[in-house]
Amino acid sequence: MFTIEHDMDETLITILNEEGGEDVSVLMIGGNVYLRQWNEKRQRFDVIQMTAQMYYKLMQAWKLPEGTYTLEMNNVNT
Repeated sequence: MFTIEHDMDETLITILNEEGGEDVSVLMIGGNVYLRQWNEKRQRFDVIQMTAQMYYKLMQAWKLPEGTYTLEMNNVNT
């Protein structure tokens, strides 16, 4: 299960952990994407930042077999 929320200049996707662990959020603001997950031990979010292009490549990588790839970004709005 996941939720998608749009607010002015940002989008928040939350993937709910249905097995009882911490949820994962994807926060998109401008040209940056932040993956975050609450760290109970540290009492703060663990965060990974990447560009929108890097996030797009990550999403495309799930569809491909093992190998090395170069993606053309001509038709992608970032």
